[in-house]
Amino acid sequence: MKKMFAAVLIAATTLGFGLTAEAKTLEEILKDKGILTEEDYKEAVKKNDLAYYRPGRGITVESRDGNYTAHIGGRLQARYTFTDVDDPAKENDSDFNIQRLRIDMRGNVYNKNLYYQWQHDFGGSGGATLKDAVLGYKFMNELSLQAGQFKAPTSRQQLTSSGSQMFVDRSLADETFNLGRDRGLMAKGAFADNLVEYMAGVFNGNGENRSNREDKHLWAARVDINPLGKFDMDEPSFNEPKPLLNIGASYAVQTLVRADTGNVNSRLLTNGVRLGDLNLANGEEADLRTATANIHFKWLGLSAAAEYYWANIDPDGKSDWDADGYYLQAGYQIIPETVELALRYSAIDSTDAAALTKYDQNQFQIAAGYYYKKHRAKIQADYTLHKDDLAQNKDDNIFRLQAQVIF
Repeated sequence: MKKMFAAVLIAATTLGFGLTAEAKTLEEILKDKGILTEEDYKEAVKKNDLAYYRPGRGITVESRDGNYTAHIGGRLQARYTFTDVDDPAKENDSDFNIQRLRIDMRGNVYNKNLYYQWQHDFGGSGGATLKDAVLGYKFMNELSLQAGQFKAPTSRQQLTSSGSQMFVDRSLADETFNLGRDRGLMAKGAFADNLVEYMAGVFNGNGENRSNREDKHLWAARVDINPLGKFDMDEPSFNEPKPLLNIGASYAVQTLVRADTGNVNSRLLTNGVRLGDLNLANGEEADLRTATANIHFKWLGLSAAAEYYWANIDPDGKSDWDADGYYLQAGYQIIPETVELALRYSAIDSTDAAALTKYDQNQFQIAAGYYYKKHRAKIQADYTLHKDDLAQNKDDNIFRLQAQVIF
C-alpha cells in the first residue's frame, strides 16, 4: 500500500511539473548557450508570433504550423479631380472623392493549399460593393483551381491592381475595353520558375455582382512569358538590378442574347458599346470576341509598356462592330524608389456599325509620383489632354491628384 501511494505521489508530482513547466524552444536554448545574441533572438522569435502587423499587408493571424492564416488589410485612395470642360455650355468640374476604400482578407484554412480571399469596396459613389470572393486550391505550382468572383484573365493593365499603377489610374483603352470582374471557375499556374504563366476560365459573362439568366458563358484565357525572370503585376520599376521582360496575350469569347440586356456590368458592354442598342429579339444572338497583347519592360528605375486591345461584336442579321485601342507609356524614377516621372498616350477607335457606339478618342498624359513607402504610401498627380475627334467642344483638360495608403 505504501509503495502504491508513493508511486501515485511521484506520478502526480511529475504530472504537475509537466503542466506548469514549458519546454524551451530552440531559440531559447541557443540564446542560453550564447550562440544567439539578444538581438538575433528577438528577430528569430518574431516568426513564432501568432498575431503581428506587417506594413502594406495588415494584421496577420496564423497557426504555428501555417495551416491557418488570415491577412486583414486594406487600401485607401483619396482623389481630387479638376476638369476644364471644353464645352462652353457646361461648367468645369472640381471634385474631391474617396476613389477606393478597399478592405481585404485573404489566407488559407485546414492546410497551406486551400486558400481564400474576400475584398469589399466602400469608396466611390456606388456604395459598398463586393469586389472579390475567392475559394481555391493549389495542387502544385503548375495548377491551382479557384471559384467565385474575381477578374477575368484579359488585359495585363486590368489585372494589375489599381494600387500598383504608374499613373493615377488606368489608361483610356483599358477603361473602354476591359471585362473586369466576373463570377466563374478558373485554372491558373506557372511553369519553369515563372517563365510561362497561364490563366483560363469560364464565367457568367455578366460582370461584377451579376448572376446569369441564360445558358451562355464567357470563356477567357491568358498566357504570359517572362524570359528574364518573374515579372510582378506592378507597373513602376523600383530599381531592379537586372532587366525584366513580360510578353503576354489574352483572348475571350461569349455569346450575347436578349436576356443579357440590362444584366451586364462590364466596361466594354456598358461604356465601350451599349448592349441595349443591339435590340436583340428573342432567339437572336450576338457573338462577342476580345483580345489583347502586351509587352512590358523594367530595369534600374525605367519602366516601359505597350498594350493593344481588340473587340468584335457580330449580331444576327446586322453588320458587325469592330473596335480597337492601345496605350504606350514609359516612366523613370529620377530618385530611385522615391520620385518618378511618366508619359502615356492612349487611343480608341471603332467602325461605324448601325445602332452601335462609334468613337474616335485619344489621351495624352504626363504624371509625377512620390513614393514614400513604394505603393504602401504614395502621392501621384497627372495631367490629361482628352480629345474626341467625333464631337465638338470635347477637348477637355483634366488634372488629378491622389494620395494612397495601403494598411
